[in-house]
Amino acid sequence: MPDFTEKEITIAKHAAEGMTAKQIADAMCLSLETIRWYRKRMLREANAKNFTELIALLKDQSII
Repeated sequence: MPDFTEKEITIAKHAAEGMTAKQIADAMCLSLETIRWYRKRMLREANAKNFTELIALLKDQSII
């Protein structure tokens, strides 16, 4: 599992709570495109097929 930044972990935590990308962007004062970029980067880094799988991996690792 790659080392994710604090911001990336925060994005994953919000997603795990059921927040949409738009809600996460608003909560973190970032653009929707920035959130999408982070999510794509995290998927690539973790070699996950989708964000749901990534959340499950992070939970298994007790990261979130």
